[in-house]
Amino acid sequence: MAITAVGVLRETVPGERRVAFVPDLVPAVRRLGVTVLAEPGAGLRAGHHDDDYEAAGAVLAGRGEVLRRADVLLGIRPPSTDPVHELRPGQVLAALLRPQRIPFLVRQWADRGVTAIGLDLAPDLPAGYPLDAGASQARVAGYRAVLLAAEHLDRCLPPWGTTDGLFDPLRVLVVGAGHAGLQAIDTARRLGAPVGAVEPRHRERAAAAALGADLLCLSGVHPAMDERELWQSLDRDRAAWVAGLAEASVRYDLVVTTLARPGRTPPVLLHTETVARLRPGSVLVDLAARPEGGNIEGVLPDTTTLVGDGTTVIGAGELAAQVPGTASRAYSHNVLALLERLLRGGPGTEDPVLGPMLVTDRGAVRHEPTSRLLMEATAVAGLP
Repeated sequence: MAITAVGVLRETVPGERRVAFVPDLVPAVRRLGVTVLAEPGAGLRAGHHDDDYEAAGAVLAGRGEVLRRADVLLGIRPPSTDPVHELRPGQVLAALLRPQRIPFLVRQWADRGVTAIGLDLAPDLPAGYPLDAGASQARVAGYRAVLLAAEHLDRCLPPWGTTDGLFDPLRVLVVGAGHAGLQAIDTARRLGAPVGAVEPRHRERAAAAALGADLLCLSGVHPAMDERELWQSLDRDRAAWVAGLAEASVRYDLVVTTLARPGRTPPVLLHTETVARLRPGSVLVDLAARPEGGNIEGVLPDTTTLVGDGTTVIGAGELAAQVPGTASRAYSHNVLALLERLLRGGPGTEDPVLGPMLVTDRGAVRHEPTSRLLMEATAVAGLP
């Protein structure tokens, strides 16, 4: 694929502090023969000034010029642009797209001939790991979740004591040992807390155990080989999950839940009556929180509520945006890997890595779940 310029857009979503590409990696792109265009102020909230981009070899350009000249547009979130008047056919857009949340915008990209690539859609293959921004940002969120909870706990998280003796350590439970869960386990363990983990998938259980987590088995929840079997278990054995977590969670002071799948409402695993039974002063962080709900009953993103006698429930929003320096640098490495792959061959459905990441290409919606949503919406509207 011929790429002469990539554009780094300034994020416009309130609260978003990350930037899609950091100055440190600009020379690596220039060595590929590609010009980096940076919108003024793009990196400011992540600690990168315009002078840093210019010193690294990037060219500062207004938003209109970036949109016009860049062959590949880079963002954290889908950019606030008019697909018809500000994007051009053949242009590539790469971001954390979460396409099932924006199906009609996806349709507009396809109609315009834009190739949209979801950096949150990298396949679970070794060759896909360098491009997997969903994983890199989840790890940052898992780290931040533990620190955020520690700020709300009424006691210190690590073992603490005096000459008279050591206080009992606070206990941490992590539900789901994906990328975010594993980082939460590692962070809590490094802070000295004993950690329990609920995870039926074999590979993730092994990874959690390697980090020092105590693996819990919930009665009626069977082992799972992969993510598909995990979601089948959550659908089929939901009552066993709820009952098992109701029994287990009350033994912990800090609970982090992480189980959500794209395009689906997260399963409610902890009901209000269970949360109210936790020790007063306990904290729960729901990393699965979405506008439609989360793993904890009644949770909403970017909210903190008190339940019962003083249990704090935090609905996590974009926690990675609260650690913009690390999150932006990790994301930039994912972007660099994407650019290198595009330059080697360009996007194509036959590419085992880029194929699953294609949301739109050559005038069509390639992401099957989003395409289904659009067809269902069309059928409901009675359109041909």
